[in-house]
Amino acid sequence: MTDTHPRPQRPWGAVARRERPVLPVGALRRTRRLAALPLRHAARTAAAASRLSRAATDQVAARTAEQMFATLGELKGGAAKLGQAMSVFEAAMPDEVTAPYRLALRRLTDAQPAMPAKAARRVVAADLTVAYGPGWRQRLVAFDDAPVAAASIGQVHRGRWRTDGGRVVDVAVKVQYPGVGKALRSDLRQARLLARVIARLTRLNVSGLADELASRIVEELDYVREGRVQTEVAAAFTRRVPEALAAARAAGVHEPRGRTRVTVAPVYAATPRVLITGWLEGVSLSTLLDGRTDLLPAGWRELGAGEAADLAARLLGHAIYAPAACTGWMHADLHPGNFLLLPGGRLGMLDFGAAAATPGGIPAPFGQLAAAVLAGDGPAAMQLARQVGALAPGAQVDPRLIVELLHPIVATAAANSFTYSRPWLRRLMAHLTEPRFAPALRSLSPPREYALVWRATLSAAGLFAQLGATVPTRGFHLAYSPGFRGGILPGPERSARQPLRRTS
Repeated sequence: MTDTHPRPQRPWGAVARRERPVLPVGALRRTRRLAALPLRHAARTAAAASRLSRAATDQVAARTAEQMFATLGELKGGAAKLGQAMSVFEAAMPDEVTAPYRLALRRLTDAQPAMPAKAARRVVAADLTVAYGPGWRQRLVAFDDAPVAAASIGQVHRGRWRTDGGRVVDVAVKVQYPGVGKALRSDLRQARLLARVIARLTRLNVSGLADELASRIVEELDYVREGRVQTEVAAAFTRRVPEALAAARAAGVHEPRGRTRVTVAPVYAATPRVLITGWLEGVSLSTLLDGRTDLLPAGWRELGAGEAADLAARLLGHAIYAPAACTGWMHADLHPGNFLLLPGGRLGMLDFGAAAATPGGIPAPFGQLAAAVLAGDGPAAMQLARQVGALAPGAQVDPRLIVELLHPIVATAAANSFTYSRPWLRRLMAHLTEPRFAPALRSLSPPREYALVWRATLSAAGLFAQLGATVPTRGFHLAYSPGFRGGILPGPERSARQPLRRTS
């Protein structure tokens, strides 16, 4: 829980205006840098890969990826955030260009050029002085100048914090880049540029995702909001059984094992530009994705590669779906840099700036639609699509086409477990772009209020595919999605074909 503190002594805005930007913020300058990215060339390289030698393709793709990383990493703001958001789709890229882009995108999510220590200290001093007065140094008793992580809109330093009870604890101090708000708004006008190259590389139309990201990303500038979300999300992983899970258990369903092995750090202080949370000691999920097993902490390194991937995916499933069902928030920034493998086979969650509000839990029509598609019930699927606003009232689409289009997506929940892979994800993308589905796709449009939920769901599949993991997807849906549970298991009419045994 966030520590209590005195009422601010002067307006936050007055403090923020005095800080000089540390990022390039000029709209014209940033737009030129983004336009100079070799994205169109990268798309042509992907399209022509079959006509180039493997060595030539690798060389060109590596240069392109390196330039993309350098530019997005230096600009930070919306440029880097867009790159991070798109990183989950690398599993769907062609083999010819996957490796260099994977490396570039991972580097983008894990580390970026840092702002000077003096600038970081000025932001910390300004915000904490407003929150705690001149005695703020009695709270933040240590602050390391060297950042341990640098992300798209801020960077993280280690520190030591004195709590309300007088206990001194290790903390992570996230400090926002001065001027990042202006840079962010400038970059988001260029969102479609990166979306076009991802679409060319994966055959997936992500322009809607880019538009949604552009409209919602400004919320991530508010660290006070992020601190509140983080505190609320943590409640999903306590040993106390949340109400949503109690209802599932009453219906005979138990969630897959591992929910309480997910860790969210406590929040000690949150100001508009400084967020202080408990320190989590672990390694990035990308360590496992890259096969660097020698760097894994105890509880992970002893596992085989497949076992570690399956455990990570199972804990990720809880991290993604439990907060949505139990606390009204769904993490919507699911790239590997936001998850830590902790000692003891645990998983840590980071960065709650991008969170989809799910008041009342996962929207029932989502689960109901999945259940209808699994049952092959075209008319019900059509009705539910209209109900959630994904299908216009007057749109005429063959119900069978809707079922065929969506079935490979929801088939991951048809059995007790499903094995994800990069080839599966590429086949899924190819399926969604088949010409016969064009009439249905033209009529289907995810409603704006569900955009972040769609983004998180698709991102989860991308992470599972990168891991190549076997996941109890059906168990997650039964436990956390009342709409799915009600559509699949209608009380006394359960059949032996749909067993209610605990998955693991």
